[in-house]
Amino acid sequence: MTTEINEQLGAEVKQKYAIRYGALGFIGEFEYASDESLRPGVKVLIETDRGLELGRVVCRTSEPDEYLRIDPKQIKKFVENSGEDYLKPNAGRIVKPANEQDLREAHHIEIDALEKKKFCIEAAKRLGLNMKIVFVEHLFGGERIIFYFLAEGRIDFRELVRELAREYQTRIELRQIGARDEARLLADYEICGRECCCKNFLKTLRPVNMKMAKLQKATLDPSKVSGRCGRLRCCLQYEQKTYEELLKALPRIGTYVQTEAGVGKVRDYSAITQLVQVAFDDDRIVTFPVEELSPAQPPERSERQILQVNDEQKPINIIADNNTASKETDTAKENSGQTSVKRKRSSRRRRKRKNR
Repeated sequence: MTTEINEQLGAEVKQKYAIRYGALGFIGEFEYASDESLRPGVKVLIETDRGLELGRVVCRTSEPDEYLRIDPKQIKKFVENSGEDYLKPNAGRIVKPANEQDLREAHHIEIDALEKKKFCIEAAKRLGLNMKIVFVEHLFGGERIIFYFLAEGRIDFRELVRELAREYQTRIELRQIGARDEARLLADYEICGRECCCKNFLKTLRPVNMKMAKLQKATLDPSKVSGRCGRLRCCLQYEQKTYEELLKALPRIGTYVQTEAGVGKVRDYSAITQLVQVAFDDDRIVTFPVEELSPAQPPERSERQILQVNDEQKPINIIADNNTASKETDTAKENSGQTSVKRKRSSRRRRKRKNR
């Protein structure tokens, strides 16, 4: 079919479009052998390495048109910064714009996918497989059915694949996913009021840790920095590099800096505003822009301050304490000796009285 179209169009230059497709929202660059322009948002039938699928036009990536055009250099730079998963080059070709019959068929496939999900859940229970079926994707062309599931550890689902293949007579694919991919498939809106990033545009879910939240001085309450998936929000990753660059220009807490008011000690700072709180010896705390600060050595203390510190940190006189302790011991021994003499005298007196 591709050869026939190319022969009809001759040497005509092919257009290129960025198309979003698949349950996980892949984006690829597809060729379109036609002089007809496609508007963003239009649904089209595309051929990918998975088979015939239904996709949606994002934008045009080749020569300009009346609707929208992005410079290929910008796209190339975007892919280099974000990763190849964000835009797959040479992902396939656009067959044609989807008509009403194609859209009705796609709707029927979506409804039928729910029945396939129920059947798979029952089959997994019957086989004793501890797995949660999350989503079922049936490609438009019917080449394959993909079952997305959650499970702890690895699962031997070969018998389940055989049973599903006998039932639907097509290629079956079972794909194990994590909690973040589950949110990408099922979630809708986040606490910010926008559609979940993982569902809207993120393709590569990079790791996020609590250190990022601490660096950005966000709340450390896990319930407030966690997304729909129960993990830390992906948006903490967006400004991480910016914070790291801004922190390089700030002095560390506890170091001394030179200000217009004298030498002080860094107490706190704000990475976004590039403001630094400086504490002075007279208990003043003043905020300065980082541009007005320079590194400094700890200030020299006056003789009075040194004497005060020496008095506060005066070492214990071990000899005097030892002498005092020995005197107390001698006194205790004398008192014990006197007590024993008195006891002996009292016992002698009692004996004399008995003898009389």
